[in-house]
Amino acid sequence: MTNPTTPPSALLAWASRALGARPAVKDVSHPRENSRVWQLDLPGALRFYLKVSPKAVMYERETLALRSAAPALGAGGAPQLRASSAEHLALLMTAVPGRPLKQLTLAPAEEARAHRHAGALLARLHAAGDLSGPRRTEAEQALQAAADGADRHLGEAGGRLSAPEQKLVRDLAEQLQTLPPLPLAFIHGDAWDRNLMWSTVHQQAGWIDFERVISA
Repeated sequence: MTNPTTPPSALLAWASRALGARPAVKDVSHPRENSRVWQLDLPGALRFYLKVSPKAVMYERETLALRSAAPALGAGGAPQLRASSAEHLALLMTAVPGRPLKQLTLAPAEEARAHRHAGALLARLHAAGDLSGPRRTEAEQALQAAADGADRHLGEAGGRLSAPEQKLVRDLAEQLQTLPPLPLAFIHGDAWDRNLMWSTVHQQAGWIDFERVISA
């Protein structure tokens, strides 16, 4: 099944109410079945993005991140959440300046500058937000799952790892199971160059796609 080129009428009506006007719509979904993203343009060069999350947990994570943690990245460092709808699993966000770094061909010096700026933004993200209650529980469960999954991953690796390397992984996994409570921080969860925006005009970085943000 392919993605629709326009949002469902109820979803577009919701977005239009949130924006105060009916926008021009362009489908900018990624070439995969569960990607549903539209560019919404209003007069005066105002641009927004409407995104439908593929799963409820991704909607909840991205909504939390945009409300609680992403503002710490500053203007242009992340989308600003204009509105969200649990009914539609939809988020209405401002645009981040620039283009994905993956789509750009930069001189080595500028590419290094983009990564330095991006790393500084991730450091802000790590220090942002309230890591208590269910978010801490989720992070602790993720840590336990990582420890419990070591043998499965070693099995999948097969002969790619030597016997000493396999022993090292098992020893580290065992240590994870006995560690005291650790300091926690938000991580982006999908910090690849496809989600790193770089403005060549302003020499400014920004991150998008916070649906995999977790505490770790």
